[in-house]
Amino acid sequence: MTQTKGIFDLEARTLTIVDLERGPAIVVVLLAALIIWVLFRQWERTRWFLVKHPFTGGIIEATLVVFATYTIHGIIILVGTLPRFTGWTDITRIGAELVLHLGWAVAIARIVEGIVHKKRAEKPDWRVSRLSRIGFYSIFMLLGVLGFFVSDGNTPTELFVWTGATAAVLAFVMQQTLGDFFSGLALTIEHPFKIGDWLRLEDGTEGQVEDVNWRATRLRKWDKTSYVIPNGRLASESFTNLYGSQHSFAPWYTVKVSNEHAPALVVALLEQATRTCKIPSRDPEPVVRLMDAGSSPYTYMIWVQFPNYPTMFAGRDELYRAIDDALRSADIEIATDIQEIRLRDFGKVKTPSG
Repeated sequence: MTQTKGIFDLEARTLTIVDLERGPAIVVVLLAALIIWVLFRQWERTRWFLVKHPFTGGIIEATLVVFATYTIHGIIILVGTLPRFTGWTDITRIGAELVLHLGWAVAIARIVEGIVHKKRAEKPDWRVSRLSRIGFYSIFMLLGVLGFFVSDGNTPTELFVWTGATAAVLAFVMQQTLGDFFSGLALTIEHPFKIGDWLRLEDGTEGQVEDVNWRATRLRKWDKTSYVIPNGRLASESFTNLYGSQHSFAPWYTVKVSNEHAPALVVALLEQATRTCKIPSRDPEPVVRLMDAGSSPYTYMIWVQFPNYPTMFAGRDELYRAIDDALRSADIEIATDIQEIRLRDFGKVKTPSG
């Protein structure tokens, strides 16, 4: 019989799982159940169910985590009862208690995660990065470790001194790694972008955010390759968030037409071209303006709005084709920049001899 202490007090005995007669059989049954669930979780319908019903999935997985916790706990206790490990009784007891605290912390975290996902279910574009989940579970596991130390008789002061010394050593040894980690946390907290958004970096690289982990952010480029950028670098440089499928994209384009044609006619033709396009949004309506009449050719601006950034490419192609058709139908050509060259005749140059 082993008595455990702390917030998960099991009073006079741990569980019947530590019984030498029934313990091994219970451990085998629990291990088999966990293996079946791990395999069952790979099934596409199971993953769909967990996404569709996050709270129910959280309860199921939290229950399995508790089963796994007591399975590992029972194995540790059984090992401590073997004659070969008679001198390791205290160590196995401490290990078993630590497993209990960590297991319950993870189970509670999984339930809380399910509640959060359920509340955000109405937002189809809301996704959680890997770094956010790591940080979320780390907080609960840290609380579990804190509860273990307090239940084991350590004062908070001793715990804080030990934690501070460990943190100082890790900070010195892993400066760059920790820098990327905390930069990733800053990006997660500030939320300048989310999973699924398109980013344009300073060097012109574009990609869709696939994941933010503890070291780097992974972008999927147009050619289906992955671009991995360290979090520290991403946090220190400027970038443009082009957003994802739920955010509109509203660029403007310029067209140059010779000043020989009346601006009112050109504007009317360009507006007619935008009305024939199907991809640009009708709310708000496209806008055509004379942008620059101070030089030849004149510059016209066309402002349109697309449902999102990826649809811009097909929409831009459609818009340019419509503009070309409209201008050609009026015998108007899109002009290039005109450079005026003036020649001056100085007459016959007289030489001293002539």
